[in-house]
Amino acid sequence: MIRGGAPRKTKAETAAEMLEAMIVNCEIAPGAVVPEADLMETLELGRTPVREALVRLSSENLVRLGRGGIVIPELNAMTMLKLLELREPIERLCIEKAAQRLDADDARRFREIRERLAPLPHDDRAGFMELLRQTHRALAEASKNEFILSSMKTTQGLSRRFWRYFATDDDQRYCTELYCALLDGLVSGDGAEPVRRSEELMRYLRRFTLRQMEDLA
Repeated sequence: MIRGGAPRKTKAETAAEMLEAMIVNCEIAPGAVVPEADLMETLELGRTPVREALVRLSSENLVRLGRGGIVIPELNAMTMLKLLELREPIERLCIEKAAQRLDADDARRFREIRERLAPLPHDDRAGFMELLRQTHRALAEASKNEFILSSMKTTQGLSRRFWRYFATDDDQRYCTELYCALLDGLVSGDGAEPVRRSEELMRYLRRFTLRQMEDLA
């Protein structure tokens, strides 16, 4: 670790973050089958870090590894509803523990994310998705429970991708307000407010997913 700074990212970590962003932002189309060599060329990284990144993303349900190439999962509303069944209790527990165990570094991190999130244009999907990824990771790390962190990883990526594909500017505006209020509650020490906002978010995501299911039908 660099003294006074953040740990240096490995090439595999860099590859995983780049690939996750490409998948979540649908730069790689849902349902696509991508040769490993194409990913190496796009990322400008070697086989080893790319393979390590793919194994990590496979454990997070963002890719499937097959002989014919890397399979990007299709968009599926029913899968999203099942993920929400798991995500809701895990996220509630995460927020409760983050509120209980919040330290000065966590509060600073939440304030920094909120300061960048609040003024973000509501049509900047890529910027919002990156801040959302940072928010979810910051919440999980603030819980001080590595099992919560690993559990959240299995649901968050696919959930973010589904929302990203169908969301409107109004959806992003609404979610921005929810997340800002959630972060404000954590920083202020109001443990009940973040939980209320998380429950509101889950109700909204369920309605959002059902609406897409009806439209797709």
